[in-house]
Amino acid sequence: MKGLRKRHAKDFFMKSIMVCSVTAVLSILIIILLYILINGLGTLSFKFIFSSARDGGIFPMIVTTFYVVLTSLAVALPIGIITAVYLVEYSRNYHRVKYIRLAIETLAGIPSILYGLFGLLIFSRIMGFGQSIAAGGLTLGIMILPVIIRTTEESLKTIPQAFREGSLALGTTQWQTIYRVVLPSAIPGIITASILAIGRVVGEAAPVLLTVGIARNMPTSIFQSGRTLTIHLYYLTKEAINPNDFEIAFATAAVLVLFVILVNTATRFITIGFKKRMEQ
Repeated sequence: MKGLRKRHAKDFFMKSIMVCSVTAVLSILIIILLYILINGLGTLSFKFIFSSARDGGIFPMIVTTFYVVLTSLAVALPIGIITAVYLVEYSRNYHRVKYIRLAIETLAGIPSILYGLFGLLIFSRIMGFGQSIAAGGLTLGIMILPVIIRTTEESLKTIPQAFREGSLALGTTQWQTIYRVVLPSAIPGIITASILAIGRVVGEAAPVLLTVGIARNMPTSIFQSGRTLTIHLYYLTKEAINPNDFEIAFATAAVLVLFVILVNTATRFITIGFKKRMEQ
């Protein structure tokens, strides 16, 4: 009887710790979001979002951020997905996989400022892109590779082996099985990898500062310099020359938060749609 009571007490204690931990995480998130939104929504307006930097707006920064995200995903997604497919579906050599995973883990652990220095040397100077969206997108594309590879790899591992065996039993090749059965089933995981990658790209400052630049102009191509929302927010809080700079900074932060919420919500609906199609 005493042993049963002790087990119940331990179980209640562990549940209480879990509830407290979850509550603390949610509370911190809600406090940060409310603090940013309350201080930023007052300045946020249609004119603020869609006007130029000269008029106190952030539209060029939004466009630059959008270009940087698209460029980095265009670089990282194909390479990351192909690497994950190779590790899960093709590679049977343990030593080779071990070295590949070591390289991926090493890439994940490199500080972002070193990626910035690498991108500044290779893409901006040696390849001649200068400070441009292309140089920043290539740099950030390399930086988010580990996130995409690991998330896609875990998604591929969750697909039942019976799917592959059933497809191969019908006479398809291994590549046809991967292309028509495995990858469509892994789309929710690939979308999750894209979300994580977008969040990493939007939130980075050091590599963007070194490779993309700080120009507040409206970019017309990826070979021009620009300023992302994160860099704009950094300079607003760093300089704070005008009294309303902090208000503009909070409004810019609110736009970043709303952008992340919008991306996550849209991706959530897309994932649900793919799951419903797969179940039909």
